[in-house]
Amino acid sequence: MIEIKSYIKKVLNKENQSLEDLINCLETIKNIGHVAVIKFDGERVQNLYTVFITLSDKKGKMIRVDGDNLKDSLIKSLKEYIKPDNL
Repeated sequence: MIEIKSYIKKVLNKENQSLEDLINCLETIKNIGHVAVIKFDGERVQNLYTVFITLSDKKGKMIRVDGDNLKDSLIKSLKEYIKPDNL
């Protein structure tokens, strides 16, 4: 878990993260059994993107971020994910 947290922190600390960097973070989350979803909602006029991460080992705890910018939503969800009470 510490390695994943450190990898995600490293990506988040980069000056300009690419979408690929952020998606790779979701891949590492998936690889430990958590679920990560990006939803593109064409029916909304605001908060067009939803990113959520379900922590399978935390009895259904979920991190959810809605926003109009996909990159910002990914960053916010990953920052929440690496908080000590989530890992």
